[in-house]
Amino acid sequence: MKAVLLDGSAADDRCGQRVRQALLDQCAAQGYVAQTFTLREGEIGNCAGDFFCWVRSPGQCMVADDNRAIAAAIVAADLLIYLTPITFGGYGSLLKQAVDHQIQNIAPFFVTLNGETHHEQRYDRYPNFLVIGWQATPNPRTEAIFRHLVWRNSLNFYAPATHCTIVTGMPAETELATQIASALAAIARAEPMGVPELPELPDGVAHHTPPRNALLLVGSPRTRKSTSFALGEYLMQQLSAQGIATSTVFLHTTLNNPAKLQALLAQLATTDLIVLAFPLYIDTLPAPVIRFLEQLAARPRSPLPKRFVVIGNCGFPETRHLENALAICAEFAYAAGYDWQGGLALGGGEMVHGEPLAKLDGRAMPIRAALAIAAEALAQGQPIPAAAQERMNRTFIPAWLYRLVGSIGWRVEARRWGVHSELYRRPYQTE
Repeated sequence: MKAVLLDGSAADDRCGQRVRQALLDQCAAQGYVAQTFTLREGEIGNCAGDFFCWVRSPGQCMVADDNRAIAAAIVAADLLIYLTPITFGGYGSLLKQAVDHQIQNIAPFFVTLNGETHHEQRYDRYPNFLVIGWQATPNPRTEAIFRHLVWRNSLNFYAPATHCTIVTGMPAETELATQIASALAAIARAEPMGVPELPELPDGVAHHTPPRNALLLVGSPRTRKSTSFALGEYLMQQLSAQGIATSTVFLHTTLNNPAKLQALLAQLATTDLIVLAFPLYIDTLPAPVIRFLEQLAARPRSPLPKRFVVIGNCGFPETRHLENALAICAEFAYAAGYDWQGGLALGGGEMVHGEPLAKLDGRAMPIRAALAIAAEALAQGQPIPAAAQERMNRTFIPAWLYRLVGSIGWRVEARRWGVHSELYRRPYQTE
């Protein structure tokens, strides 16, 4: 049996080193031949979010780095294993950078699973799925969010069997070996994981004074052409109309530029309201956004109160796909010492397709109304009210029609690149 291990630990992560060695020992004892990818030593770029691995080079990322070798190894594996520190209840950015590229192993077309929209299989078989995360101290909220994320991934990756194990602190060698052996045994027995319950989002924190300024952080690689920017820009316009100074930073063009990053960190020190707008990548935040949040949480806490708000969007019509990502954002706010003031989730974000909301027709009215409600509350120092999400939920296209139009759209885009007959291509198939 073949196991593929994606090691998302840092070089100085002692717990990660111990978990990895214990896992390799137990894999060998249970008959697995393990292929390990130490992600910190590899070369993997950020997912561009262009879907070219679906419509231009079906089944294969356009970037020829280690992501292709990982994708090919997963297709041939019997067991896929993630190792990661638990970060705000989610995966660390090192692991997530590799995970983001796994969309090449599924097809773009929509199907309905468990009453919600997902993408079709590209291959006939997928490996079992084991995720091992670790954290220094017990935390029921982050543990629940983590298990929920693993379950969400298992649906999209069509895993026959899934198991999640959480290592807390620095257990003795024998205890660690027993814990990992038990996880591998659960996979062998194909024990059902069940549906983990996601904790409710915490209540937003109210302030007696309105914010003086607001900063929009756009977490999409499409920058100004993204739905994330369209949503965030409209909120900023509403806040500006109420006398709040606003500005915008695109994270994907800032994080690899030291001068821009230092300027952003300096700006954050004097910002009252931080708004993060992001697209959903494989059930949670894109890797560069997670990396930035990790950096913020590691910095000394500001003596001045910071208010944190998020706007997430996804390519599925149902907003519940975003629930885990919003929970992770709330945990980040707590870890960074920011006051959580709520979040908004938009399903069917591709229908906006980066167009300015003011230019869209009446189908976008619920979105504009939701953001206006949110802006009015935030401008008064209040958290986003439930009425804003209720308005956002009034989707402008039924789910069945969204799936139909979306599937047609993938074919049209593939025809543009001359690959419409290859949309189900299996470049990593070896049998």
